[in-house]
Amino acid sequence: MSMANRILLWVLAALLIAGVSWYTVWFFNNYERQVREQRVEISPQAKWNRFLAAEYYLKALGYQAESFQARDLVSALPPAGDALLLRQIQPNLTDKQLYTLNDWVEAGGVVIVAPQYFSDPDDSEEGGDNRDRFLADLGVRMYSSDIDAPDIESKEVELETPKADSESIEVDESAETGYLPIALSVAGEAEPVRASVRRDRYLDDADQWAVERISSAYGDHYLKFQIGLGSVVVISDLELFTNDRIGKLDHAYLLSRMVGDSRKVWLQYSIDMLPLPQLLWQRMPFLISALVVVLLLLGWRLFYYTGPRLFLKHQQRRNLLEHIDATAHYAWRIDKGYSLFESNRRALELAWRKRHPGLNSMDNNQRADWIGEKTGMAGQAVMRSLYHAIDKDQDFIKASLVLQQLASGLKQRELR
Repeated sequence: MSMANRILLWVLAALLIAGVSWYTVWFFNNYERQVREQRVEISPQAKWNRFLAAEYYLKALGYQAESFQARDLVSALPPAGDALLLRQIQPNLTDKQLYTLNDWVEAGGVVIVAPQYFSDPDDSEEGGDNRDRFLADLGVRMYSSDIDAPDIESKEVELETPKADSESIEVDESAETGYLPIALSVAGEAEPVRASVRRDRYLDDADQWAVERISSAYGDHYLKFQIGLGSVVVISDLELFTNDRIGKLDHAYLLSRMVGDSRKVWLQYSIDMLPLPQLLWQRMPFLISALVVVLLLLGWRLFYYTGPRLFLKHQQRRNLLEHIDATAHYAWRIDKGYSLFESNRRALELAWRKRHPGLNSMDNNQRADWIGEKTGMAGQAVMRSLYHAIDKDQDFIKASLVLQQLASGLKQRELR
C-alpha cells in the first residue's frame, strides 16, 4: 500500500471517530432518560389465574406462595403447616377423603374456602349442602339474600374470639351496587380494616362452633373454626382476593391475616382437570421419561439399520449364476478378497512345508530365503507375500503374483 493511501485511510478513520464522538456528546446533551408507567392489556396468565395478584402480594410479604389447578385435591395435599385457598372443595367427598382432609387440618393446615351451593331455607334441620360434606360437618350453611332489600340500620357486631376485648367490627352499608362494606377494628391498628362483601349471600353457623365471626345485619360473612393445630376459614365469597378486588380497601391485609404464620400458601385458581399429558407427567414422570427414551432408541435403530429403500430397476428373478456373481461382488465389497488371499497363502505355505519337511525347523526369514532360492525369486518378495500384512491394493496385486509363482514352482518340483 502506498504512503498516500495510508494517509487517506488515517484521515478517514480520524474523521469517523470525531463524528461519532460529536454525535455522542450531542445526544446526551439533548436527550434525557425517563421512566414512564403505561397500562397494557391484561396478561394471559392473569386471565386464567384470578388469584395471580394475591400470589404476588403474598410473595412480597415474604410468604412462599404458588397457584395451582386441581380437581382431586385430597390425593395430593401439601405438608401440614401450609395454607390452602380453595376455589372449590371436591364435591361428594368419600369418607376416606373427608378423614384425610380433616387429619391434615388437625395437623396444622389452614383451609380458606367459600361455599359453592346455597342451602334451602325451609330445610333448617339439615346442616349445609350434602354435596359439600366438609362444610356440612362444620354446620356451615349459605343463604341467598334479597339484593333489592331496603337498607338496614347500621350496627356494630362484636368479633367473637378467645380474647373478647381484642377486636370488634362496624358495619356501614354504602350505595355500591351489590356490595356490603364492613369495617373491622383490630387491636393495635389506628384505623379499622375495611372490606366489602357481596350482599346477595351470607353464612349461618348452625352449631355455633366458630371461634371468630364477622357479621352484618344480613348474617355472617366470615367464620373461623379451630380444629386441632389448624383452622378452617369460611367466607361468603372469594371475590375479595381476585385480581380485580384484592387492591380495593384492605382486602389484601385481610388475606395476610387469614393465612397467619403458614409456611406456604397454595391458591387454587381452577378446578378444571389437567390435560392428560400434564397429568401423566405429574403422576409418573420416570415412566414417561423411560418411554420417551425407548421410543427414541427404537426410531434410531430402525433408521440406522434399515436406511433408505433401494428400488431395483428390474424386478425379474435372477438365475443361479447371477446370484453367485452377486454374492461374490458383495464379498469383494466387504473385505476386497483379503480373507480369500489369507487362506490361500496359508495353504501354500503349508504345502511347501509338507513337501520339504526341512522348512519346519526354520524361522520365517530363513524359510522365505530358501523358497526364493529354489524358485528363483527374491527372498524379501517371498517374505512379504507369505508373512507380512497386506494393506494397499498395489501390495495385494504384487503378493498375488508372487503366490502364483510359488504355486507354479511347487507344482514343477512335484512333477520332477
